[in-house]
Amino acid sequence: MVTIAGSGMGGYNFNNINLDFSNYEMIFCDKNYESDLPNVTKGSFKVVKEEILKNLDKEILYIVSGSPIFFSGAILIISALKKQNIKYKVVDNTSSLNYMLANEGVSLVKTGIVTLHGKTNIDLENFLVKDYTFVICDENTPALIKEATKFLNDDDFSITLGEQFGYENEKFSNPTLDEMLQNTPKMPFCLLLKKNYKTLPNISSEDSIEHENGMITKTYKRHISLQNLDLQPNMLMWDVGAGSGSVSIDGFKRYKVKTIMFEKNTKRAEMIKNSLKKHKIINTTLHVGEASELYKQETSTPQRIFVGGGGDKVISELDYLYERLADDGLMVANFVTLQHLTTAINTLKNANIKFDVKSVSLTTYKMSLLMPEPERVMHQIIVRK
Repeated sequence: MVTIAGSGMGGYNFNNINLDFSNYEMIFCDKNYESDLPNVTKGSFKVVKEEILKNLDKEILYIVSGSPIFFSGAILIISALKKQNIKYKVVDNTSSLNYMLANEGVSLVKTGIVTLHGKTNIDLENFLVKDYTFVICDENTPALIKEATKFLNDDDFSITLGEQFGYENEKFSNPTLDEMLQNTPKMPFCLLLKKNYKTLPNISSEDSIEHENGMITKTYKRHISLQNLDLQPNMLMWDVGAGSGSVSIDGFKRYKVKTIMFEKNTKRAEMIKNSLKKHKIINTTLHVGEASELYKQETSTPQRIFVGGGGDKVISELDYLYERLADDGLMVANFVTLQHLTTAINTLKNANIKFDVKSVSLTTYKMSLLMPEPERVMHQIIVRK
């Protein structure tokens, strides 16, 4: 049988494990653990997993740091054991999550969990979504969070820092991100972020987004565009010719995607920044300047591209944007003039790129006179890679 035990918080040792180690023929743990026991095998997770699965006829103890069921390799081991109908037992221990929440008096139900240990991408489905967000950290975490929250105000969230849980020098404090950037916390450390703002509706009203006259994707057209983009959480979307930024703003609020916007008009760019702050948009980048120059300098690979503007130059480069898409990516381009639509179609046809065209129109009737007020027809090109 395989027993999986957590060593709790603190140093890499077996001091917090209440088990009789003599009952086990083989003991496995991470290479960082200190132990004088003769039957201990240390190594990377890959090595340990392979050795455990090769010796399932023995009594095995697998030791992991913290809690076995909290961001631990033990989860993968358990999955493999279940597939083979191998008996196992889990001996839990205190995790940094439970320790932090107990200290702060916070319910797990109100807490999202994000790990940035060794990662550069924030899970937007869980970051600052619930009342609290628990973050597993490494040395780069404060800088990552600072960049991701650049359009939030300083008082939009507050921070509890927990350093070196289980060690003699463990400490709780309430620094700012700037203070952590100046003095990096001592590893291991974790953060508990408290969200201090209310989330606005997922689809924004037109008057809640700053824009010049006519320079905003109307609400119903925005619904359709976002739907046809087939967005999934944590995708990267380029918004070319962002205008008011409404598609990116609602793309984040509704689908939790990461967006990079390109807008050449400096006045509109300032309006976008104001709206990003108002709507509390996270992990978004705004490039100001000629889009057709800026997206050639951008090194990221988008899963989705939305083209809402950018002028003749961008339209004539839809084939280039198609090539920049990730495999299985999707591009949606909106046009209101037949001239631009024709240019877009010819560009894609000349490059032998398959596409679909949809046209959307809407007529409203005012209650007072029941007079029809048609809006401009929107033509939409959809390209799948």
